[in-house]
Amino acid sequence: MKTPLAILAIAVFTGVVGYILTLVGVGAHHSDPFWALGTSIIFLVVLLVDVWMFFAIAGEDAYKWNV
Repeated sequence: MKTPLAILAIAVFTGVVGYILTLVGVGAHHSDPFWALGTSIIFLVVLLVDVWMFFAIAGEDAYKWNV
């Protein structure tokens, strides 16, 4: 039962990061190589945090099948 909670936490975290990136104006600077590199690093870090959050919250429930 922890898996839906983990997915919700990931969605909220990713949404907040996306909102902050929109406020900063990342979309207006996509042609600048430094902004593109910085944004790529941020996306990679967000992905890693999402995976870590999922397994930290879901724990062993992530590996169980509902049979």
